[in-house]
Amino acid sequence: MRATVGTVLIALAATLALSGCADGDGSSKNGGSSTGIDGVQGGSKAAAVAYKITEREEAGAVRNVLVQVDSDDQLRAVFDAVKAELTEEAVYIVGIECTTGGDEYDRRLANGRYVVGAAGAAEAGLPAGTTEYQAAGGTCPA
Repeated sequence: MRATVGTVLIALAATLALSGCADGDGSSKNGGSSTGIDGVQGGSKAAAVAYKITEREEAGAVRNVLVQVDSDDQLRAVFDAVKAELTEEAVYIVGIECTTGGDEYDRRLANGRYVVGAAGAAEAGLPAGTTEYQAAGGTCPA
């Protein structure tokens, strides 16, 4: 029996929230990348908020993407920049967390979902191109 899309997404979001973020040496798991919201490696513009994709997990046509930031400013811009990197047909579940302080539950800053292509639409039960974004209420410690 096939589980409903909602059940699968809730389970995957919980898995993402409980999964580790980065190795102890600061390197990323699963070949993460680091760019700024301007799309330039390392976020070279002064106004850009740097982010780092620290984890990518695949389960069929579902992709979990964990992103870490040093600041809770411009989170929607970070989500949009990450979304621009997601081109393979799938439904992407994106979590944005603060790199400093807190535990894996209170450092969550935002969550989003993005549906790409027919495979993503079939998996999510939503039209391709659907974007959902929600602030999680967390903040980065000073």
